[in-house]
Amino acid sequence: MKYQSNSTNLVFLIRNLKMLILSITLLMGLTNTYAQKGNPNKAKKIDKENQINELRKKYLIEKLALTEAEQKAFFPLLDEFKQKDKALRDTFRNRYKPNQIPFMDDKKAEEFLNAMIKLKDDQNNLFKEYILKFRKVLPVKKVVMLPQVEKEFKKEILKKASFKGPKNQDGLPPTGDE
Repeated sequence: MKYQSNSTNLVFLIRNLKMLILSITLLMGLTNTYAQKGNPNKAKKIDKENQINELRKKYLIEKLALTEAEQKAFFPLLDEFKQKDKALRDTFRNRYKPNQIPFMDDKKAEEFLNAMIKLKDDQNNLFKEYILKFRKVLPVKKVVMLPQVEKEFKKEILKKASFKGPKNQDGLPPTGDE
């Protein structure tokens, strides 16, 4: 009797071992396939961001009447500013998730408010720093116009994003000059 139970255990062990090896092989194959293909949604998001950045540049060039020399000096600074501002926001978002807010106790909520104030202060200091840099490469009037033109651009993009009609080859609504 004892011999039968050992052989049964051995068969059971071999079956489990085969299943484990098969599972590991399958998992490694899927992981490898996914790693090679990359995330197609991320690629689309990056492409959209690049499209929006190009539209922003064209919009700023037109609305601020930027010369060739101003463009060469200004856009690297603007890109640098945008990256640093995004890093500030990302750091905050990584620490505090919107879905956590309703479940915070008073201590966490106080911490959240202080972090939010710090974020706004850091963003304001960054803005001050880059206003000084922008003034070195642009006339002061164009620097003053920059926040308003950025705001107008955001409104345009939101309007285009909510447009339900026909779109051009870039997936954007027609601008009127097409």
